[in-house]
Amino acid sequence: MAAVILKGSAAQILFVNAVGTGTHNLTSLWQDGHPGLSYDTVDLVTFGDSSHRNRQGLEDASLDFTFIMDSAASLSYDTFNQLRTSTSARNIVYAPNSTAGGSPKIQIPARLFSMTFGGGPGEVETISVSFSVDGTATVGAF
Repeated sequence: MAAVILKGSAAQILFVNAVGTGTHNLTSLWQDGHPGLSYDTVDLVTFGDSSHRNRQGLEDASLDFTFIMDSAASLSYDTFNQLRTSTSARNIVYAPNSTAGGSPKIQIPARLFSMTFGGGPGEVETISVSFSVDGTATVGAF
């Protein structure tokens, strides 16, 4: 039986900075969104088959998040603005429980493709970001 991973109150989301030398923990500003891993479906029907036979194709991921806007250094705006101008993919690290030793860790190389600002007068300003996967995700432990 596969292990069950529950998102606890200690879940964390971290982004490797634009130069790849450190991580920005944006958990306290995280409002919505979780990484989703999926694969393209490849239909392998051959002569003589009476039904479809599907296999996993290329890995894909949905990476859409919303954060509270904070323009302080190393927080949401600064982190995403750096990633927007980065010329290479950077890792998004998702920890469903915590970053304690042995806890599950999902690491996805991705590129930032969209930043949308939200919130009106008198409302909390938000920043929504969308990433495109650029490499193979690794699922392991801290």
